[in-house]
Amino acid sequence: MAIRLHSFVSSGKRYIQVESQPHHITGIFRTLMRFSKNMHHCTLTDAESAYFGCEEDGTMTFYQAGSSDVGDSGGIWTYLVYECPEGEEKVFPDSSIDTSANSLKQLFAGYKIVQVAVDIKEYLKYQYVEDEYLDVQLPYDWNTLEGKKIANLLLEEFQALKSSPVFAERAGREYMKAVLNGFIKAGQEVLENGGFLRDFESTQYDVLKKTKIHEIANLILEYNDYRIWKAALPSKSKAVEYAFSTALKLICRIK
Repeated sequence: MAIRLHSFVSSGKRYIQVESQPHHITGIFRTLMRFSKNMHHCTLTDAESAYFGCEEDGTMTFYQAGSSDVGDSGGIWTYLVYECPEGEEKVFPDSSIDTSANSLKQLFAGYKIVQVAVDIKEYLKYQYVEDEYLDVQLPYDWNTLEGKKIANLLLEEFQALKSSPVFAERAGREYMKAVLNGFIKAGQEVLENGGFLRDFESTQYDVLKKTKIHEIANLILEYNDYRIWKAALPSKSKAVEYAFSTALKLICRIK
């Protein structure tokens, strides 16, 4: 049975409302801008409704204009979306969630959405995407001179790992997750103890030595493609260098 949700008809889906995140709002903004014939003069009053699907987190975000007759300014709603059998469609709303379109209005006014990251992982995720409409700042406990330096190194690691297809496969994802979690924990401990960037760089090697490396090294060998090596190396990333140098040692043993 089809249901209507914010002016759109849907079937075979269940919707659980969650809080709209900055990337959901910028996604709606880009959608509305694409619909505009004249992007430089598009305003929020020109749009009645739009939706943006985010495959990464399995959400759907809707914008629906309000009615001036009743003083309704419209809003933004985000839902986790799940498949369901026909006839079992349902929406699970949450009245405690703020659905105002204030952030969207801010974007149309030419301003960025300023957001303090919940944690360093969220900061890295947003910095990697490089959304021109977002100004995501470091978490408060990282927003120091040394914290910024360590965060920049973590971002270099994150970008390098994300750039190689090797780390997109299961063994690669597990290695990337383990290394980044280890680096982040080490960075937090350095900052809590009043340490410096050089202290963090030293602990990175300790993290790598404790990380399981056999599966990712074998995966690099299985690719058997010099272009993978050429694209990944040389790298500023200690994690990438460590994985490939371990694979090289395996090659030498085989020979």
